[in-house]
Amino acid sequence: MSPIRTVLLTTALAFGLLAGCEEQQQATGPENLREVKPPSGPEYTGDLCVVVRNRAPFTITGRIIMKSRERATFRLARNETRRLCLSGTTYGNYTVSFVLTNFVTIPLFSCYTTTDQAIEVFAYQRGDSWLYNATCR
Repeated sequence: MSPIRTVLLTTALAFGLLAGCEEQQQATGPENLREVKPPSGPEYTGDLCVVVRNRAPFTITGRIIMKSRERATFRLARNETRRLCLSGTTYGNYTVSFVLTNFVTIPLFSCYTTTDQAIEVFAYQRGDSWLYNATCR
């Protein structure tokens, strides 16, 4: 087999295995949520503020993102609360994207949520890893 053909085959297998892992992860029990499709419905353009509360037993980092690409990042210590204000256009149904990240900004949890109530973040230990949850509406 030629070297180019070997590389192509190896790359195809790697992508297939990665895709298989991703599909398998979404199909198994409770996992960290990662929403990829925003809700449909009316949008809002203007100023809005979001309150984020950290109920996890450690510091968390993340960001709030609007459809018009405005974003606000946060780093909250345990039991800390912060109000983040943005100006832009929301996703459908008046929602923003809420993303929890690790310290190198890789997403761990995401959801679309309204901003009319505080977003509370929780973390539960499961074996050697953590399961994240937030009050997304």
